[in-house]
Amino acid sequence: MPTKEIVNILWFRNGLRLHDNESLLKATKDTSQKLLPLFIFDGETPTTKHCKYNKMAFLLECLEDLDTQFWHLGGKLNMVEGDPVEVLRKISKHFSINKLCFDQDCESIWHKRDDAVKNFCRTLRITVEESIGATLWDPLEIIEANGGSPPLTYSQFCQVTDGIGQPRRPVADAQLTDVQFVELESCENLLSELTVFPNIPTPQMLGIEKENGVDKIYRGGEREALKYFYRRIKHERESFLEGAFLPNRLEPDILVNPPKSLSPDIKFGCISVKKFYWAVLDAWDEVNDDHPPGSYKIVSQLIWREFFYAMSANNPFYGEMTRNPICINIPWCENDDYLNLFLGGQTGYPFIDAGIRQLKKEGWVHHIIRNALSMFLTRGDLWLSWEHGLNMFLKYLIDADWSVCAGNWMWVSSSAFEKSLNASVSLDPGVYGSHVDPEGEYIRKYVPELVKFPAKYIYEPWKASAAIQEKADCVIGKDYPMPMVVHQEASVRNQKMMEELQETHQNSGLEEPSHIKPSDELEVKNFFGLPVNFKVLK
Repeated sequence: MPTKEIVNILWFRNGLRLHDNESLLKATKDTSQKLLPLFIFDGETPTTKHCKYNKMAFLLECLEDLDTQFWHLGGKLNMVEGDPVEVLRKISKHFSINKLCFDQDCESIWHKRDDAVKNFCRTLRITVEESIGATLWDPLEIIEANGGSPPLTYSQFCQVTDGIGQPRRPVADAQLTDVQFVELESCENLLSELTVFPNIPTPQMLGIEKENGVDKIYRGGEREALKYFYRRIKHERESFLEGAFLPNRLEPDILVNPPKSLSPDIKFGCISVKKFYWAVLDAWDEVNDDHPPGSYKIVSQLIWREFFYAMSANNPFYGEMTRNPICINIPWCENDDYLNLFLGGQTGYPFIDAGIRQLKKEGWVHHIIRNALSMFLTRGDLWLSWEHGLNMFLKYLIDADWSVCAGNWMWVSSSAFEKSLNASVSLDPGVYGSHVDPEGEYIRKYVPELVKFPAKYIYEPWKASAAIQEKADCVIGKDYPMPMVVHQEASVRNQKMMEELQETHQNSGLEEPSHIKPSDELEVKNFFGLPVNFKVLK
């Protein structure tokens, strides 16, 4: 019986890059052992089962970029289909697997998969080396440092991580010129047992069809992401020179397409989150000569991301309401007609409809749009469950991940992370977008029915006279729908229901979930992208 070739497997999941890749360094430490770069299409990793065309196409471009980089080094990214344990079992029949290296997927939905892989490796005495690559800190270490449970508030989270210390700096690039690679296609006996893709598959080959109107905007891949990364850091540095920070929030541009947002690249790991974190802090220190030193404030969006990851690390029900220990069970209504109008971008509120249409067409919307959609669906207007919105975002948003998406939806719906059953901030969908886009160019782009409407009526076209509507070639109620609800009435009704629920909750003696904490007014305004002078309802 021939001796099986010894290999180290680098299992790519979300860290789709070569830079700052600790798992890659571990897998190539001993160059006498060949490297088998591997990606497994298991129907879940890394997009979860919720995935539409743009999201899958972005992932495939990330894989294509990795494959090209390996090709220049004399190797390739091996792409297979199947359950990870079964894939490894079949590979182990033909190769002697010495080591399996991968980055931690800290969200609890991945524990079952990873535990099964680790158990399999244990039975075959395969060394497993897991690295912290997708987050700044290990969420499990944060929980341990906090006494066994996640920090209750963002402020407490900052205190705990400050006690742990700064995240590590990016590791050096792996030297791959002397690495020998393994190609599964060269093992003919294995090909009869395992589905191996000789080239990058298409979304259609993976069962995902392109919907009508889909427009591919974002391009995935490490090399593409790095180009925009350096531009973004230059933008951050210029902001520091002007005495400001968080430029994308300070000057929100809801019409912008790439390159200004790196969120999809960080989600898929094309850009190391540690690389981004330290580049921003180093730029701050260069500009300010380390006086004062950089703080979490200038990278707060990354810190919120870490906070939500820690919240979900040991909570498999984090993405739902009923079984979720940190979420208040609000009796949302069930109305399929409302839900279908919302999902179809036919609410009659142009700013909301534009957001839905851009999301489904391009796979990305600005955080201001996300907040508007989240508020409108839940406690602002429709009183529908945030779970519907989470499922929509997970399917269509290229940068959507389970932890951050679910956390944001719970926050906006006042189900968790914010003051219990709070309705003091209610965004009017008829005017909310006007403070960042007074001319309504965003609406004209994504709701072409209204392209000829004057700016005065673009957010509330039903208020235009019949003559103005006819001149704009769009009669409201015929060519574009009337508002499905009257916001002023719905918001008052919903606020009253929230107050009644709050009173009932308190009188019943029910214990408030521990992760419901009041936020100060400024934090709420920053979260929703509201101007400082925005009046919060009392």
